[in-house]
Amino acid sequence: MNRNASSYFPSGGLVVLAAAALLLIPWLGETLFYSKGEPREAIVGLSILESGNWILPTNYGGDIPFKPPFLGWLIAALAWLLNGGVVNEFISRLPSALAAIGMICGGYVWARRERGVRFAMIFSFVTLCSFEVFRAALACRLDMVLTACMVGGIYLIYSAEELRKHRFARYLGAWVLLSCAALTKGPVGSLLPCFICGVYLLLRRRSFFGSLLKMLGLALAALLPLAWWGYEAYLQGGDDFFRLMMEENIDRLFSRMSYESHEQPFWYNFVTLAAGLLPWTVLLLAACFNRRRSPLSLPTGAGLLSLCAAVLTVAFYTIPASKRSVYLLPAYPFICYGITCVIESANSRRALRFFAWFMAVLAVLAPIALVALQWIDIPKLATATIPWWGYAVLLLPMACGIGWFCNRHSAAGHLCVTVWAMYLAYVAVGMPLFLNPKSDSRALPLITEGNPQVINLMPQEGYRLYSLNFYLGDKLRTVSGVAEAATYPKGTVLLIPAGSDTTGLSRDFELAPEFLPRSADHRHRVDMAVRR
Repeated sequence: MNRNASSYFPSGGLVVLAAAALLLIPWLGETLFYSKGEPREAIVGLSILESGNWILPTNYGGDIPFKPPFLGWLIAALAWLLNGGVVNEFISRLPSALAAIGMICGGYVWARRERGVRFAMIFSFVTLCSFEVFRAALACRLDMVLTACMVGGIYLIYSAEELRKHRFARYLGAWVLLSCAALTKGPVGSLLPCFICGVYLLLRRRSFFGSLLKMLGLALAALLPLAWWGYEAYLQGGDDFFRLMMEENIDRLFSRMSYESHEQPFWYNFVTLAAGLLPWTVLLLAACFNRRRSPLSLPTGAGLLSLCAAVLTVAFYTIPASKRSVYLLPAYPFICYGITCVIESANSRRALRFFAWFMAVLAVLAPIALVALQWIDIPKLATATIPWWGYAVLLLPMACGIGWFCNRHSAAGHLCVTVWAMYLAYVAVGMPLFLNPKSDSRALPLITEGNPQVINLMPQEGYRLYSLNFYLGDKLRTVSGVAEAATYPKGTVLLIPAGSDTTGLSRDFELAPEFLPRSADHRHRVDMAVRR
């Protein structure tokens, strides 16, 4: 194990912190909600502040949240502290961004102790600039908060076992993080990290029973706050809450859910890994064509931990039929550790230089193509307008690419800066440009004029318009049919998703002109009618 934290770049930690913060935080509110996942989570924080119920807040007139409330707590607390109790896109996404920054900086400290400052900086940039990590860090979703807590817990357990200093403090920190992970998405938040660390300890030839008792005890202790919340929530929600939690945590694992939830074949995880690791997947493919081969040997220390975490996480999430790319997020920092080893390997120099040329050319061409789209009318490609400062941001990746053309001294350094600058241009300019026109917020003026009651038909059980409900301040309510909608007073706005039964609609409602040709929630048309 190399614990040489060299002075190659003594302020490397500050550089990593500044790069992560500048890439993520300033742009959180630039992109409006454009899918159902983010507003569905944001509404939980909104309902906490409106109702004062921090245990089992309901939204949409009575819906119970599908997951434990830790993310909702964070959103509500940040809104209260920073924004006068107002929940918006920036506040809703801030917990994910802060969690990602914490995970990146924690990974820097962990890798610096193992391999030195240069390795740690490259590792941090590779992790931050992996597409799936970057995307989750900018989204109001559970996954980045869950991942940061799980990965941070693994780092602390490893440090406690290998360094054997401040063991109690490190295990206490791991307990706090794993408890937060469990309160974010259920028992998997503590069980999976402890299982990974237990397997690692056994591979390090530690005592079987000692490792078992230690990891099992930590996992169960981290479930105590979740058990307390579950008991309090059961007192409020009763059997409906119990059935929902069983379905989300037990039935999902064994593919016994009452509804289809992202069911995918076995190979789906590997395809999403390849896509989620972009652009570093290109480097790995180039390294496969390296003519020189090094003898394989079993890694030790941090390398062995990374191998265990990556393999066991991917293997675990192949068990359920429900598969999504974000489920594999806890594996990404450890896979990125391996990618950093490839970058630092002397055998990969040719592949590294090829990849540096590839990214430099892309860094020059991509901003030009983005600007060109402003002047080309492409059917079905809705774009906003690039602000004046956006052109300055687009110059950054171009400057990095041209810098490599002129000075090819350090391929790894150029790569980190170039990829970071490309992601910065994407989040500051590209995302708002393409995604804001897809937001349902554009329909608000048609709904809110005169401040009417707003209801929506449900063509099937569980059908919700989360984006519109968020922008309406959680005032949207559901009705089962036109007959029930007709009991509402004059001026009531009725939203009609595609597939709804509209028999008898013309008798009591006046259908408005085209409302939402493509909703952000379900990608289908939504019509609007007004009660006469």
